[in-house]
Amino acid sequence: MKHTGYATLDVPAGRVDLEDWLFTLSDAEYQACARGHRAAGTFVQDGVRGTVNVEAIGGHLIVQHYLEVSAKPSRVEMLSRRSRVYLFHLVPATIQVRWTMSVNVRNAESSEFRCSVELTMSPLLRVLGALSLLGVAIRAHTLEETKLFGDDIVRKIGTSRPSPAGA
Repeated sequence: MKHTGYATLDVPAGRVDLEDWLFTLSDAEYQACARGHRAAGTFVQDGVRGTVNVEAIGGHLIVQHYLEVSAKPSRVEMLSRRSRVYLFHLVPATIQVRWTMSVNVRNAESSEFRCSVELTMSPLLRVLGALSLLGVAIRAHTLEETKLFGDDIVRKIGTSRPSPAGA
């Protein structure tokens, strides 16, 4: 199950630093970027950066322990090999979640932000997810957080000072 959201950012792609944005995102900022966001934090494990994200989506609680796969200003990929999903907030199950964000040039003054979430789960969980409309809920959540993540990125760029030319 994979869902991707797109948002136009009214800043040039060269001013966006997704790596810095993600690893400095506060818990309060994360919670403000989607109704289902409950908590977030960052950590370093064996020299690899990571984030813990807690979300309530479609009646299910999801706890992800992401580790950095790759990170640079224009693209970040995170992987949670053993995310815990509590179906209907009660029944625990394990899934894998890949979270990828990227920014691409749109024109001289704007860029396209892309946020993808890919879930890998057992056949039984796929059936339960389909019955509970999990895919519909994940899609709606991804679209909402993509727009609000984009808004947060632009807001932070607007409050930062551009580096001097040639610096």
